[in-house]
Amino acid sequence: EEKMPKKGGKGKGKKEAKGEEGVELTDAEKTAKANLRIEALERELVQRTDIMNRSIAAHNEMRQRQAELMQDFDKEKGDTFAITADMTRQYKAMQEELLKRLNVLESTIQEQKDQLELARQANEDLRRSKDQELANKDAQIADLKQKMEDMAIEFGDMLKDTLDKMSEKIEATSSEWDKDTGVDVQKKLDDFNIGSMTT
Repeated sequence: EEKMPKKGGKGKGKKEAKGEEGVELTDAEKTAKANLRIEALERELVQRTDIMNRSIAAHNEMRQRQAELMQDFDKEKGDTFAITADMTRQYKAMQEELLKRLNVLESTIQEQKDQLELARQANEDLRRSKDQELANKDAQIADLKQKMEDMAIEFGDMLKDTLDKMSEKIEATSSEWDKDTGVDVQKKLDDFNIGSMTT
């Protein structure tokens, strides 16, 4: 029975079973001590309950505020709809007035349309002429580009052929130098016209 008090915490078994002088507690003392512990837990429960109640109250207040905001939003939405409907009516009335004025000025508008059509046709003719000029210039540019590309290819082939011949001469010269290292280098270069190319 002395080991039972270990439930309260580490190293408190023997101290809880005995008093300050090491005397074992009576059942009444144990009960009183347990009652104190229960009271402490009850106070803690009351505190926690109070915190929870306040949290619930705050939550309810937020929900109430949300509901009020939704009501305000619905009211604002209704007001906006009414304003929009009124503006639409005004717009339709103005549109009808404008249509009446357009009917009165129909003859003048038709004359202006005819003039615009003549101007459009003249502009179209001018645009076609300019487009033809641009097309001719584009064709000339394309032809010049093609000629330049052909010349570049031809030049590349000539350059490749020249480099190949030079490589053959250099290889032949190198082979002769390997056989006869005492021959004058400048004379070899003159024989293959390399000396004149470097000047």
